Amino acid sequence: MEEKPGSTRIISILPEGTHVKPGDVVCELDSASYRDEVKAQQVRWLQAKSFVEQANANLAVNEITLREYRDGIYPQDMQLIRQYVQTCEIDRDRAARNVEWSRTVQQKGLRTSSQLKADELSLDQTDFVLSEAKGMLERLEKYTGPKNLKELEAKLASIRADKLAQDASFALEDERLRRLEKNVAACTLRAPGEGIVVYVNQTNGWGRTEAGIQEGVTVRQDQPIFQLPDPKRMRIKARINETKVSLLRPGQGCTIRIDAFPDRPLQGKVTDVTAIAAPVNGPLSDVRGYYALIDVVDGFEDLRPGLSAEVSFLHDRRLHVERVPLNSVRQVGGQSFVAVHEPASGPEGKPAYRWQKVDLGLSDSDYVEVVSGVRQGDRVIADPTTLAPPSPTKPGSSGSEVASVSP
Repeated sequence: MEEKPGSTRIISILPEGTHVKPGDVVCELDSASYRDEVKAQQVRWLQAKSFVEQANANLAVNEITLREYRDGIYPQDMQLIRQYVQTCEIDRDRAARNVEWSRTVQQKGLRTSSQLKADELSLDQTDFVLSEAKGMLERLEKYTGPKNLKELEAKLASIRADKLAQDASFALEDERLRRLEKNVAACTLRAPGEGIVVYVNQTNGWGRTEAGIQEGVTVRQDQPIFQLPDPKRMRIKARINETKVSLLRPGQGCTIRIDAFPDRPLQGKVTDVTAIAAPVNGPLSDVRGYYALIDVVDGFEDLRPGLSAEVSFLHDRRLHVERVPLNSVRQVGGQSFVAVHEPASGPEGKPAYRWQKVDLGLSDSDYVEVVSGVRQGDRVIADPTTLAPPSPTKPGSSGSEVASVSP
């Protein structure tokens, strides 16, 4: 079967119920495709890195070239041409003095006109050379030097822009490589804490398992595979009758009896109560109910997820009150009665009793508080179901009815 993008297979997984510690390998996913992508990405990463290194070297060379011309060659050329101009000026002054001397001597008849003419030609030549030297200095200072500096600066700016582009490209390739390497590492699932391995199987609307977690199964991205509940920090999801929801509140204490450990009652605390009824047997069920989340306060190592439990909530507490067993109370006509044993014997020596109307208060699973009707020390028949039922009392009557116990 072809795997879709973002999915892989379970290669190995610890059996459900295994106790693990932080760092233990719980599940191994198939990372072959991710490893192939990592190898291909490493080639692109190395190529992008070589481009960055080449751009860095090219940038360094051109920065040196610019500094060399700006701080070395250009000032040196300017100095050489200035010295050449000074030399030409000295030669021109010498030639001018020589012409002046020749004219003075020629007027005295000691020098020929041809010699004077030669000295004047030499002066003209030095003037031309001096003019050319000054032109060279002006061209270098105003045109050639600034032009070369601008060309080197423009080339350096272009190289810097190329380097920025290469750096951005390398950053993208590096990010892709790190992401792929992270995907490979994520294929090894380790326990973040201590707990018991519990598979997260996918169920349908009727609560049936559609895709169970096991070796060889394909899992998709972001799909939960297992949970690690801590036996010492378990939570109970209790279904609550709608008539009792209003009596529960967060922080309320309760007593928990685990069916698997009936002799080890636990204490719990309500953390949340659903405000809206939820389907009881899946999203397509018409039966809806309320649920309370309860944190187990004193859990122990042998607790396991999925165990059945009975929860008794402590709504209110009263001490030092009269109470009778729940089974000793009989309801007739919306009124509560108990059969109080009479010390005197009835007809034919049978023990007598009387039905006594009582007002009841708080109750638990075994006893109920008696607000009025009986006193401490009264003997109440524990199971009055075999007795003749009492008659509802009228307002203002004493609420007692005497009879003998039938066999």
